[in-house]
Amino acid sequence: MKSILIGSCEGYSGKSAVCMGISLILRKKGLKVGYMKPFGNQFREIDGVLVDADARNIRAAIGLTDPPETMTPVMLTHDFYHRALTKGVDIGSEIKEAYEKLSRGKDAMIIEGNEDLAGGIMYDMSDIDMAKLLDTRILLISRYHDMQEVDNILNDLRMIGDPDLLIGVVLNDVLDPDEAADLAVPFLERHGIKVFGIIPRDPMLKSVSVGEIADSLGSEILIRDDKRDTLVEHFFVGAMEANTALRYFRRVKNFALITGGDRSDIQLAALEAGTKCIILTGSLYPSSTILGTAKERGVPVMVVSGDTMSTVEEMEIIMGKARILGEEKLRRIEELLDEHVDMSALCSEIGVTV
Repeated sequence: MKSILIGSCEGYSGKSAVCMGISLILRKKGLKVGYMKPFGNQFREIDGVLVDADARNIRAAIGLTDPPETMTPVMLTHDFYHRALTKGVDIGSEIKEAYEKLSRGKDAMIIEGNEDLAGGIMYDMSDIDMAKLLDTRILLISRYHDMQEVDNILNDLRMIGDPDLLIGVVLNDVLDPDEAADLAVPFLERHGIKVFGIIPRDPMLKSVSVGEIADSLGSEILIRDDKRDTLVEHFFVGAMEANTALRYFRRVKNFALITGGDRSDIQLAALEAGTKCIILTGSLYPSSTILGTAKERGVPVMVVSGDTMSTVEEMEIIMGKARILGEEKLRRIEELLDEHVDMSALCSEIGVTV
């Protein structure tokens, strides 16, 4: 049985997406794939059990039946951190035991690391410690927005210490793929770091569903709740004159509008331009005309109690933490890995034959 630990230079670099994409690709090639996220930090309570949202999504996507508490044996709750800092925790044997259960009958195990490579040092279970404990190697995912990210990659290599422990790196969410290919890749490979791929920024992977937005904002969807799975890639703040807003709206696809409930002119402009969702702030409800038009065009409308500025700040956080949910995103991450990552070379390094 072969394995790989997917780590990252920083949080929200795309680890879960890459874990899911690799798992799906290996499964389609006939391999039995297992998955483990030893440390849970995206808490959801389901049937009285605390589970990790990322692990739950991947479990469903690749059709696993392993118990969630085995896939994520340690939950990083406030109580856990308190024990780690006061009494100390010894969790190596717990992680090892869970890993052995999950890997039985599998051809390959995908292990999702901590938020970043250094996470877990306080209780002696960083990604480096975990790789050594589970006798595996690390693939580093780097959210590459500019050339300064090379510093973070080299710093992580220095932290790892043993070059053989690092399989290599995938550059993700890349704004300028040509620059990365011409400058970063040759530099990193001169320093002994294999680059398996450059995944360009993709708006779909940064999108969130209408349902996710409503749940995160604590809002009820007034109409067209059946459109909860509709994806939103951008959002506009409706604080300008309607004709001016309409010109901006028409330049962008798959957008949501955030505006006050009393701005029916902006709401109508957004509906005309094809908005995917309208979020009304200040607990102000729309007119019956707006509701009727939105219902006819299949556009969900929700009302939130916060003001426009605070709602915009919340939306920025929601969009920055987009999850890989839904068939469209799953297909897209597979396509991106197939197109932009040398999966044959990566599989060879892992030790699986495809």
